[in-house]
Amino acid sequence: MTQRQSPHQQLEINFKIVLYLFGGIFTAILVLMFRWQVLEHEKWTTRAQEQYVSDQRPTGSRGVVYASDNSVLAIDEPAWGIYASLSSDENERKVFFNGKSKFVDTVSEILEINPGKLDAKLTPDFRYVNIAHGIDTEKKKLLEETEIFTAQDLQEYGISPVFAKGYGLYFEKEEKRIYPDGRLGSHILGFVGKNEDGEDIGQYGVEGYYFGDMAGQQGYTYEEKDSHGNVILTVEYEPILPRTGKNIYLTIEPGIQSKVERVLKENVNKHKAKSGTAVVMDVKTGKILAMANYPDFDPNQYWLVSDPWIYKNRAVSDVYEPGSVQKPVTLAIALETESIDEDYFCVDDDGYIEVLDKKLYTWDLKADGRMDLAGILANSNNPCIAEIGLKTGLETFYPKLLEFGYGSFVGLGLQDETTSYILPYDYWTKVDLAAIAFGQGISATPIQIIGALNTIANDGKRMKPYIVSKIEDENETIEFGPTVLSEPISKDTADKVTTMMESVVREGETKNWFNKYLPEYDIAGKTGTAQIAKLHEAGYYEDRMNTTFIGFAPADDPKAIILVKMEEPQSSTYAVLTAAPTWVEIFQEIADDLGIEGD
Repeated sequence: MTQRQSPHQQLEINFKIVLYLFGGIFTAILVLMFRWQVLEHEKWTTRAQEQYVSDQRPTGSRGVVYASDNSVLAIDEPAWGIYASLSSDENERKVFFNGKSKFVDTVSEILEINPGKLDAKLTPDFRYVNIAHGIDTEKKKLLEETEIFTAQDLQEYGISPVFAKGYGLYFEKEEKRIYPDGRLGSHILGFVGKNEDGEDIGQYGVEGYYFGDMAGQQGYTYEEKDSHGNVILTVEYEPILPRTGKNIYLTIEPGIQSKVERVLKENVNKHKAKSGTAVVMDVKTGKILAMANYPDFDPNQYWLVSDPWIYKNRAVSDVYEPGSVQKPVTLAIALETESIDEDYFCVDDDGYIEVLDKKLYTWDLKADGRMDLAGILANSNNPCIAEIGLKTGLETFYPKLLEFGYGSFVGLGLQDETTSYILPYDYWTKVDLAAIAFGQGISATPIQIIGALNTIANDGKRMKPYIVSKIEDENETIEFGPTVLSEPISKDTADKVTTMMESVVREGETKNWFNKYLPEYDIAGKTGTAQIAKLHEAGYYEDRMNTTFIGFAPADDPKAIILVKMEEPQSSTYAVLTAAPTWVEIFQEIADDLGIEGD
């Protein structure tokens, strides 16, 4: 039989139970306080600060690229990142997956993306999936306003119908690089692409070279707020504002650039060439007025290019043997160093010259007879030019060649620029000297070649070609202008060679083009046809040629010099039938823009 407890004993037991209960609660509180204040201090401090502190890191826009007339060539515009987003709520997920196929079809159609790839991303356990980046505001609004899931779909699972529009989508603001003129100057500009981590990166051209300078700088704000979200101005409130990247101003004239690009494209297709390059430069300053390559691309849709070599600006990235456009330089060096005089004559009775154990032939394998210097240039005679090179001598010719800029990096500010290689002085033989005198065995980029020949047009002064005229931001402005790099020949020598180059245009192999289509203009120029060296073995391809024509006008006071190069034209292997007529068409289109008047 159980003994009954007295009231006093019951009270004592109750007191102990309450005491133990309060002790347990107190112990639990101590444990939780230790956990929150010690073990999870950083976590809860951060959450608390989120209630009254704003920590933001906004990024400034990239700089703008301008043409010479201040028209915009590249700029950032607002864009959106599109994501599919779902919580772990079971009803929310049921709504989405019941209408998943409609979601995939609608979103892929609006964004013009592959529906199969989108469908594969939306796995049963997904929470947050990247769909697309760089989407314009118009498409973003269309996604927001489209009821992929109806109000009835949502109500069936107890979800408010106000969420029907844009259900399952999340939008994040970003910026997108655009090129308002599409393909215009694509090889000069390059584009902003993505690296392996999905981050923006400039590639090729100005975008690649100046990417760091044009990138916006990140800002930082640390603000305390009141209960209504208003900023409390305190001594500690010192925001670092984001900064827009530097703006780049180019020397390119859009009107001239567009005409050059159009004519070049037509002629590359007409002559079935692998590629074509054209450069227009101001003679007195070295300012690049136009620089074009074809095939080209649209930097707004750079990913559509099938062959990566199309991205390359071949005017600055590709070296090639220039051929006979080198001959005016050889004559200028010989005359300047008095290795020959202006009354020099050459007799070519055999159609070749023998140097050591090599025979160097005329371009047509025919002898040209007795010629003065103008005749040598007009006939583009290899043996006579080789003879003049040998008379000049390596110890004189080599340093002068360097003064003309061969082997020197120009430094235009384009990411893909390269330079030529010149065989070191100690390795040259007489055969090298003879061949280089008429443009074989030496390589250069088109920009180096136009810089060298411009020396003759510019009274013997070699100007630095430049394509960036100004770089500026809110703190500083850096301007670029004409720079004389060297003065390898005198004005007198330059005038003599110019006169010879005039005879090439009017009396040489190009006379039919110039006398028929440009009879009223005073032009000096020279063709160049050169075999292409084999890549992995000695020798040249028999059926592959690079053709070039370079000329300037007016000859007595030049305003512009133009270079046209055709890579592997199939219609003809001669410059007179490919590069020269292309040059004529370009000149006809832009002569008025350049302020060049006919007689």
